[in-house]
Amino acid sequence: MTEQVKQCAMDTKDVVELLYSIANQVGVLIGDKGAVSVFRFAGRQLGKKIGEGHAGKSVEEARALVSDFFRNKEFMEGVCLLDGQAELVGCKIGLTLREQGIPAGNHALCHFGFGLIDGVVESVTGRKIVTLHLRSEYHENGVTCSESW
Repeated sequence: MTEQVKQCAMDTKDVVELLYSIANQVGVLIGDKGAVSVFRFAGRQLGKKIGEGHAGKSVEEARALVSDFFRNKEFMEGVCLLDGQAELVGCKIGLTLREQGIPAGNHALCHFGFGLIDGVVESVTGRKIVTLHLRSEYHENGVTCSESW
């Protein structure tokens, strides 16, 4: 007897919503600060993997790797880098948080992205950084977040 397995294709929004649910459950188990720490660590580990093979390059090249990753995986519509800051346009994480009535920037899910940035920059340049949320602006077309890079 053959059973057909239903294929389930997840788009980026589905993945972000799943991660949001996991972050919330981790927060229930170990508290919001613990969830932030766990998700930032997980993001940093993924960032280090993304940066492998690019060691010894500049911080600009590390930032370009992060920017390309976010756009290619459709986490953002665009990333504009200017000096030590980034404007993240159409952030799917921010949009998911908005749907839940939660401001972007402080949720554990945001810290996954911040950790990813930190991990790539450290892997590529050898320098440790701490990415911080500066502000978010919700508008008709979505959300734009500003971060320190």
